[in-house]
Amino acid sequence: MTSFRKKAVTKPIRGTRTSPHTAQVITSSGNPYLDVVIGGGLPMSSICLIEEDRFMTHAKVLAKYFLAEGVLSKQEIFLGSLDDIPAEMLRRLPKPLTELETEVEQREDQAQGAGGAENGLRIAWRYNDLPLVNSEHATAKIGHHFNLMEQMDSMMLYYANTTMWDDSHKETLWDIVVAEELSKSSSATTSSLEQQPVEEAPPIPGEETTPPEKTPAQEESSANNNNNNNNNSSSVTSSTKTGSQEAQPQVFHNPRYGGLLNDIQDLLRDESFVAGTKKNLCRVCLTSLGSPLWYDEHFGEDLIKFLTLLMASVRNCNAVCLITMPMHLIAKYDASLVPKIRQLVDYAIELESFAGSERETHPAFKEYSGLLHLHKMSALNTLAVHMPDTTDLAFKLRRKKFVIEKFHLPPELQESSAKPDNCISGLLSNSNATASLDF
Repeated sequence: MTSFRKKAVTKPIRGTRTSPHTAQVITSSGNPYLDVVIGGGLPMSSICLIEEDRFMTHAKVLAKYFLAEGVLSKQEIFLGSLDDIPAEMLRRLPKPLTELETEVEQREDQAQGAGGAENGLRIAWRYNDLPLVNSEHATAKIGHHFNLMEQMDSMMLYYANTTMWDDSHKETLWDIVVAEELSKSSSATTSSLEQQPVEEAPPIPGEETTPPEKTPAQEESSANNNNNNNNNSSSVTSSTKTGSQEAQPQVFHNPRYGGLLNDIQDLLRDESFVAGTKKNLCRVCLTSLGSPLWYDEHFGEDLIKFLTLLMASVRNCNAVCLITMPMHLIAKYDASLVPKIRQLVDYAIELESFAGSERETHPAFKEYSGLLHLHKMSALNTLAVHMPDTTDLAFKLRRKKFVIEKFHLPPELQESSAKPDNCISGLLSNSNATASLDF
């Protein structure tokens, strides 16, 4: 007998891999450029907050990337929103690119990067093949590329495991199919019952039908049975009321938070999402959380409670959560809520759009759609947090994709010739005042 034992290799969860830097199990956010910024992908059991821009357009694009990646990876998806229609948002997910189309897209990016030579601007040849953010872009093997101009095939969405919440009801594709089957079966049984004749004794002509008389003993027994049934029913209803009150304490003043949290927790209690099983991963996406539709007298208290309980639920299972919030509106409601909310998430990323501002027409920002600010990056189960090479990041929304890259100011070619004259004239004008200098 030898003591050698073959090591059992467990398969990773679909759409995940182990990070070579932090040894964490990470999954793609759907956007390869965002994955590079946060260190290869979102760690398991993490919450990523995307602070929406003022027009709420770019954050919704990242949410669609997140959902589309879950559909392709055959992962469970939970989508909740009050501002958007979840079913309509799922129908407009971007179409995935094939491997050939991905290679063509990467070649086009390299060609655009080298296009500066045509304008007279050249860099050293050894920097031509470097990525736009950092060197990890070449080693990222998870995730897919998508085309924002086209929509995903409806058959792919039909077979996806999706759960939608919009405060009215929680609905899945399986529930719709079951409801249709039940309606068909119920209609068939009712029609068959209507067609069956009812067997009754033929009435005797000339006689009136009267119910049979009951004896006093039968009347007493029936009265006792009715009293017992009433007592039992009252005891059952009282017990159910007390049980429901004890099982569902009123944690939130706004019942919408409680309904949303219960639906998420019910989904995460499934055996396939138990931590350590490595069966499947659940993607939770909440869009426009904290919008004016959530406002009430206890808005700040309920929001902090919800995020605290959501973090506790996500930490204990195989799940990853993406939340988009209009932080500029929450700051106007109560500025003290902003640091509290960022403290309850693992990643806090702000999208500052140039739309409607002076920077939109400024020549220095004409190539970009806005700036990307990293407010928080946590270290989950690691000693050190991953940080990109630079935090000066900008994004631009092209026709087919959402790009994040380093922010570079354009070179001053035409304005540089005018500046020396202005400087010289300024010095000459002040020469008389500074003619005598004491050393």
